[in-house]
Amino acid sequence: MPVFEYTAVDARGRTRQGILSAESAQAARQLLRAKRLYVSAIAEARGAAAPAASGSGERQPLFSRRVSRTQLLTATQVLSTLLEAGLPLDKALTSLIEQMRPGRAKWVYSHILERIREGQDFSSALAAYPGVFPPTYISMVRSAEATGMLPIVLANLAEYMERQMALARTLQAALAYPAFMFLFGIVVLALLLAYVIPEVTRIFVDLKRSLPLPTVILIAVSDFFRTWWPALLGGFAGLLLAGVHLARTTRGRAVLDRLTLALPVVGPIAVNAATARLCRTLGTCLLQGVTMLSALRIAGSVSGNTVFEQAMERIRDEASQGGGLTDPMREADVFPPIVIQLVSAGEQSGRLGELLVNLARMLEADVSTRIRAASALFEPIMILLLGGMVGLMVLAVLLPIFEMSSLIG
Repeated sequence: MPVFEYTAVDARGRTRQGILSAESAQAARQLLRAKRLYVSAIAEARGAAAPAASGSGERQPLFSRRVSRTQLLTATQVLSTLLEAGLPLDKALTSLIEQMRPGRAKWVYSHILERIREGQDFSSALAAYPGVFPPTYISMVRSAEATGMLPIVLANLAEYMERQMALARTLQAALAYPAFMFLFGIVVLALLLAYVIPEVTRIFVDLKRSLPLPTVILIAVSDFFRTWWPALLGGFAGLLLAGVHLARTTRGRAVLDRLTLALPVVGPIAVNAATARLCRTLGTCLLQGVTMLSALRIAGSVSGNTVFEQAMERIRDEASQGGGLTDPMREADVFPPIVIQLVSAGEQSGRLGELLVNLARMLEADVSTRIRAASALFEPIMILLLGGMVGLMVLAVLLPIFEMSSLIG
């Protein structure tokens, strides 16, 4: 059934905007008039073709795959609140859609509403948009439908997404200033080598006197940079593109992930961050009734590191044969010791999901602390490095001046 977006005026003269489903625009106008709304504009939503069954291969427009995580978090929070207030799912979705601005998220949720009205489960309707809703989201909603705890599960999902986004924001904020300093320093050094140094050292070259070794090296580096800067720039771009291509291949990503885990400062942060995502996802899924095998599969996919993904595959194979999690985790040799200890305690006490969520909170706090410490250490190192390079350039320029002044004296 087509979906229409409308602008109307109610009996009190207030402008109302919303979305509704109808057989045609005329039928939509009649439905709005029945609600005492006077239509000023109505149009079929972009791409709002009648949704097909989940297995029919409905073609989704590109923009429907680009709902931001912030929009998804807000929609989940609103939907959880409406359901807790006692509204049926279709009424809650209708209220949610009416609050949304026209765009990608509204298009997706309006089609989800139509699928539900046609008799599909909420989880099946979500699964039709894998680019919008991650596997964790769909699996937990499917479990909630089976247990009748959809409002509680959606609230837990909102908390889960909020914590994941907070961790990502912490990492971005910590890297922003050092990255700016690095790029600014590269630009300053390039300008010095390309324009400032040649003008200053031209005087020394014209005098045709022997120059100190640092000055000779600086002039040679400056000449090389001015002559070959297009090749250097092209080579840097080529290396960057090759690195991006390598990271997109399975083998290349595995090599980069192993290298990241082996780095001195970055490695422990990457280990704890991947472990925190894995533990929070696994614990949240188990607490919401998702089966162990499904939870292990989902947790491995969100770890963000192929080393942990491969480890989770081996753990899932052991679990599918009736084994526990502790021994294969210990054999994987990638998890911190505290994770193995708490998993063992959780399996023995039957509180695995709860302990994993608590462990995730602890690891997330540790990651935030390590990121701030690394950022605080990296900033002065970057300043000293750039200052040292500029200082060497200044020294190489001043040495010939000191020699000439001593000769004059």
